[in-house]
Order: sequence, then structure tokens, then C-alpha cells
Amino acid sequence: MQNLFVFCCLAMLGTACTFQTKTLPTHRPLVKNMPPENAEALRKAYDFLQHNTEFDAFIALKNDSIIADWGRTDLPIMTHSARKSIMSVLYGIAIDKGLLNLDQSLAELNIDDQKAPLSDIEKTCTIRDLLMSRSGIYIEAPGETQEMKNGRPQRGAHRPGEFFYYNNWGFNVLGTIFEQQTRLSIGQAMEEWLAKPLGMKHFRANFVRYKSVAYSGHRQYIIYLSAADLARIGMMMANGGRWEGQQIVAENWVKLSTQAYSKDPGGNEPCDGYAYLWWTDSQHHTYWATGWGGQFMLIDPQNRLVLVSRNDTGRSFLAKGLFMWRGKQALRKHHQYMYEMLREFPNINIPKAQVQGFTKTLR
Repeated sequence: MQNLFVFCCLAMLGTACTFQTKTLPTHRPLVKNMPPENAEALRKAYDFLQHNTEFDAFIALKNDSIIADWGRTDLPIMTHSARKSIMSVLYGIAIDKGLLNLDQSLAELNIDDQKAPLSDIEKTCTIRDLLMSRSGIYIEAPGETQEMKNGRPQRGAHRPGEFFYYNNWGFNVLGTIFEQQTRLSIGQAMEEWLAKPLGMKHFRANFVRYKSVAYSGHRQYIIYLSAADLARIGMMMANGGRWEGQQIVAENWVKLSTQAYSKDPGGNEPCDGYAYLWWTDSQHHTYWATGWGGQFMLIDPQNRLVLVSRNDTGRSFLAKGLFMWRGKQALRKHHQYMYEMLREFPNINIPKAQVQGFTKTLR
């Protein structure tokens, strides 16, 4: 009987998402800057990660170089709600290309929900409202947590733009609009607009999957991305949208999309505000991408510092269940503590030729 149970578990795991992890031909390794004077600080950071956290991977970049690299940083992991911050970057690029406009309404875009038709007032919601999570449209959507379900206002309670509610319906419809207006899948756009110019190692278009449900006409888009490749997006944002001399997303968009438009209602400390699909921390002048299960990216543009912590929540229904059963505690406060440990690192930006002996490249 026990063998049958194991066999069934393995069979279910066999239906999990699988990814080709062959290195992309456009991959460009990053320099690791870990000079001897930082050795003790790094040892303490790694000890904290190993003994006080349950993260599976951690990577930190400063001034375009790796200053810490721990765990399985090359493993494609589900980003969960950190997907939304990636979507914000894609919107910035699409707007710069003239494919989208912040003030376009759902009515103008011919967007509805055939499973739960929108009212005329709801259709006045704009792309800007959706990015701020102020859609005024309160419909059940795939990917919601129980907390989101419990906090959802009644339909018609607020007009578009009036009230902040962290709303998966709005986040999912942003995916629908993006694909409709750009005529690209989210995966295709990520590969062409981000993965290739940023020199990512593994990401391909099929790393984006979709989940459809009977009660909503808009699919949830699910993005798998490694810690190392996610960190490249963060470093590009910290550089004002630039990467290796190329403007990937407009600098003005970086500023516009990462300033708070709403106060955080609580529970996301140290973050206290919400921007265009980014959480903001006014005290430390940082902004975050966060996702269920321990997906955190903190960006500090003043210090050109990016920290990414990841937890592998699985690639199948069973694997996700096992993750939840184990009760892993990957906490935002642990990621913040790592930031406080590493932000005092000196501003090292030494040419590669001058760091022989302690420079390595990312796998």
C-alpha cells in the first residue's frame, strides 16, 4: 500500500510544469564582486540565510555586480504575485512603443467579462486605475487568496479610481489587455523585450502559463523565473530603466510606476504604499515585488542595490500541497534584515581586469 502511495505521488509529480533550462544564446554572465574586506559580512549573511530563514535561493546585486549568491538561484520558480511587477515593466515598454495609453478605458478597449458582465460605470475604469489597483470592479478571479476574497467589496461600492483594493480581477485583465493590444503573448514579450536584452540565462516564452476558471472570462497568467533572472529586471529598474547602456524601459516610467498612489492598508510591513503594481517603502526609499510563498525582490535605487529571495512552491498541484503541508516560513522581515546587512557594502564598481583573484561569474 505504501508503495502504491509513492507511485501515485510520483505520477502526479510527473504532470508538473517542466522547463528547458538550456542556456539562452543571448545570456551574458554577471561579474561577482566579493572582495576580501566583505568576507566577514558575507559569512554572517550566509549564516543567517542557512540558520534563520527557509528561503531556497537568494541573490544580491550592487552596481550591476553580484555581491551575494546562495542556493538555487538558476532554478525557474513560480513568481506568484511578483508577476504583477514584471507586468508593470512590460506596460512601460508597450506605452513607450505607442501600443497602450494609460487613460484608455475598458469601454474604449472593448473589454468586458462574459462570465460577469460589466456595468457602464465599471467600463469607465482605465489602464491607470488597473495599475493602481483602483479598478472599482469587484469580481471573483483566479489566483485569489482567502484574505482577498474576504476583503472584496460589494460590486458598485466604489467608482473606478476611488478606492484601493488589491484585486486579482484587475491584475488578470491587465494581461488580457496587454496581449490584445500588443498582439504578443506575455511570454513572447518577456523573451524579446526583457530576457534577450538583459542577457537572462534561461527564460523562454513558455515559462508563462495560464489558468482559466468558469467564473471569470480573464485568465490568470503565471510566470516562472529564476532568482538570478528576476534580479536582472530589478537591477535594470535600479538603473533608471537602463542595462549595459541600452534604455530598456523609459526612465520616466520607472519614476512614475514606483511612486505610491495608495496607502497600504497594513500587513505588508515595511511597505506602506502601492504604486503601479509595486509595493513601496517610504522610510527606506525602496520598492518591492512580492509573491505568495516567499517571493521577494527589494530595489534600492539610491544605493543601486537589488535583493531577491525565492522559495520553490512547486510545479504541480501535489507539489504545492506538499509545500503548504511543510509550512515553510519565508518571511518578508527576513528579506528586509538581509537588506539591512548588505546595504552598507561599499560602492564597488571596479573594472573586471582589476578584480582578478576574487571575481567569478554567475553560473
